[in-house]
Amino acid sequence: MGGCACSSHQAVVAPEGAHPQVGSIAWKAPSLATAAAGPAPVLYPAAMAEWPATYGVDPRASARRTALITGADSGIGFYAAQLLARLGFEVIIAVRPGFEKEAAAAARAIVEAVPAAAVVVPEVGLDLASFASVRGFAAHLRSRLAALDVFCCNAGRGGAAGDPREETEDSMEAIVQVNLLSHALLCCELLPLLQASAAARVVFHTSAMRLTPRASIRRKLGDLNSTGPATFNAFGQYQLSKAGMCLFLRALNKRLRAAGDSNVMACAADPGLSVTAINHQHDLARSAFHLPAGCLPTDRLHSAFGQHAADGALPLAMACVDGLAEPGSWYTPKRGLTGAPIKGDPGRHLYAKADPLNEQSLFPAEALDALWDQVVALTGADWRL
Repeated sequence: MGGCACSSHQAVVAPEGAHPQVGSIAWKAPSLATAAAGPAPVLYPAAMAEWPATYGVDPRASARRTALITGADSGIGFYAAQLLARLGFEVIIAVRPGFEKEAAAAARAIVEAVPAAAVVVPEVGLDLASFASVRGFAAHLRSRLAALDVFCCNAGRGGAAGDPREETEDSMEAIVQVNLLSHALLCCELLPLLQASAAARVVFHTSAMRLTPRASIRRKLGDLNSTGPATFNAFGQYQLSKAGMCLFLRALNKRLRAAGDSNVMACAADPGLSVTAINHQHDLARSAFHLPAGCLPTDRLHSAFGQHAADGALPLAMACVDGLAEPGSWYTPKRGLTGAPIKGDPGRHLYAKADPLNEQSLFPAEALDALWDQVVALTGADWRL
C-alpha cells in the first residue's frame, strides 16, 4: 500500500483512517468547474455514486492507496482525481509552478464533493518542460512516500498546424517533452516507489489522435525532437507524442516482465472527444480534419460530437482501478468519441492498423526498442530494472 510518510507537504488531508462511505455522497458539479460550451456530465454522477461498491478501497485497510495524477488541477485530470478520492485513494495533485492557486482550488473542490478525501498538494512543483524540475519533484516524493500505487501520466500540451516550434530549457521540442519525455523520466524517477507497491499501475493518457494513418508520423519516430524546422507541424508533434506514449508503455511492460517485476504494469486510456482546453489549442477541426479556418469552431465541434470532461475522465479512472487490467490494457469510451468506459481491444477497431497499441499495426516491431532508446538518450534516464 502507499501512504505519506510525513504530512509536511500536504495541503488538504482527511483525518487518518477516514474513508468515504459507499453511497454517502451525492455528486455535484465542483465549484471550480468553468463554464464551457458542450454537453453536461451524463455518466460521471452515477460513477461517483456506484463505483465505490465495485472499485472502492477497503475501509478496513491500514493505509490508503496513493495515486499521483499530473494535470489534476483542471479538466479530465481533476475529475479523475475526484473520482479516485471518492474510491478511497490518497490523491496527489502535481502543481505546475505558477498554478498554485488552481491546485489549491482543485483540492478544496474535491474535499467539498468528497468530505473524507485525502488530497495532497506537494510543496515542490512539477514543470514538465524542465527535466531538472521533474527530478526535483520525484526526489521530493521519494523522501515522503513509502510507496506509490498509481501514476497517471495525464498532463499534456497541444498545438495547431502552423504554430511555431518552441523549445524548452532542455533544448527539446516543447510538446513532445511535456507529453512524452518528461512523463517517461518521471516514471523512471518514481520507479522505486512503484516497485514498493504490492500492485502498482502506470496509466498513460493517450488520445484518438494517435490513430493517424499518416506514414509521416511513423517516420517521425526517429526524430522525436523535430529538428527539421521546414517540416515542423505542432499538431503532428502532438500526434507523435501520443503514439510515442503507447510504444513507450509497451516497451516498459516488456522490460518490467523481463526483469521479473510482476507487481508494476503500464496501461493506456483515451478520453474520446471531451470538452477540454487542449482541443482549442489544437484548433481541432482545422488541424485534425483539414477544414478551413473558422469552418467548424471547437466549441461547436464539442457541442455536436463531444462529451463533458467529467465523462471523458472515466476511461482514465477505470484504467487505474479495474481488477481485470493487464499489461497494455486500453480503456476508451464505448462509442469511440463518447460513451461509457470499456476495456477495448487495440487489434479490433476501425483504425487498428494505425494503432501503436496494437502489436500487429503498421508500426514496425523494432519501433519499441528504437523509441525506448531515443527516450532514454534524450532524458538521460537511468533505468535500472
